[in-house]
Amino acid sequence: MRVTIKSIAEAAKVSRGTVDKVLNNRPGVSQPVREKVRKIAQDLGYKPNLAGKALAYQKNPLKIGVIILSKEDPFFNEVYEGIQKAYEELKDFGLLIETIFMNSVDVDEQLRCIKQLEEQNISALALSPLNEESIKKELIRLTQKNIKIMTFNTDLVDIERMCFVGQNLIKSGRIAGELIGKLLVNGGDVAVITGIEKIKALQERVEGFKEIIKEEYPSIKIIDIIKNIKDNESSYQKTMDLMKKYPHIKAIYITGIGVGGVGKALKELNRKDIKIVCFDKITETVDLLKEKVIDFTITQEPFMQGYLPIKILFDYYFKNQQPASEVVHTKLEIKTKENIDH
Repeated sequence: MRVTIKSIAEAAKVSRGTVDKVLNNRPGVSQPVREKVRKIAQDLGYKPNLAGKALAYQKNPLKIGVIILSKEDPFFNEVYEGIQKAYEELKDFGLLIETIFMNSVDVDEQLRCIKQLEEQNISALALSPLNEESIKKELIRLTQKNIKIMTFNTDLVDIERMCFVGQNLIKSGRIAGELIGKLLVNGGDVAVITGIEKIKALQERVEGFKEIIKEEYPSIKIIDIIKNIKDNESSYQKTMDLMKKYPHIKAIYITGIGVGGVGKALKELNRKDIKIVCFDKITETVDLLKEKVIDFTITQEPFMQGYLPIKILFDYYFKNQQPASEVVHTKLEIKTKENIDH
């Protein structure tokens, strides 16, 4: 038996008009009722008329806002490719995507981008949120306006986001720690070079690393954690200072940006003995891996971190389909010079 607006309304004990508003994403329904109707529709197996929805959205397009954390970090170029791929696949249904690249990775800039997209009447927002109370408050305010929030690459607690798409960050930090542990069979001193503290993903990578070193590698000592690296210039200088202060260091763990600067410093110092574990597959990392400056890099499918949030939001609005899970972990792979091109 076909599920109709009438049968959904009867099950939800609301009017057919209310169900119609919910299924077509129109205003005038409270958030609790909206979620109740969507759940009942999904439980009953309601199949929306995609052609009809596409026609409606072509007249009044569904607008999704996307904030990309950094225009300087080449990692996010591949994230953007994923966003564009999803858009190309779905644009004929009446989907519009407004993308903003942040000019700098700071709270005020992210707040500015959120405000700018809100003024463009977006229905949903996908972003890599900074871990700051003012950002949380702003995202909570948006959800109260029925603007759906998706997070990717880095998450944020205590907000009503639909879903997070990204690496299992604690696990990735633990894997990095295990790799360092295997490289330093006789133990030794290790330094951590990490990025901006307000990026929760980087904090979790450090946390996972510290966990496994403490649990399984007592002969390895973390002697320094260098924070707030923003680019290769700062990582280069900090690495030079680090090597001067700790000449007997055995390994460096890099949680994010700055790999090129670390590699440049170690090459200038001719420190081929230093073991390095880092993340991602940007050009400078691939080159340093092939030059045997880096031992391992851990990848995280940036393309899918751009593609999946758009696809999940499309399925929600056009198919009345909730995300299968609140967390979607992208694939984590360990790359060496032998498999970096695969």
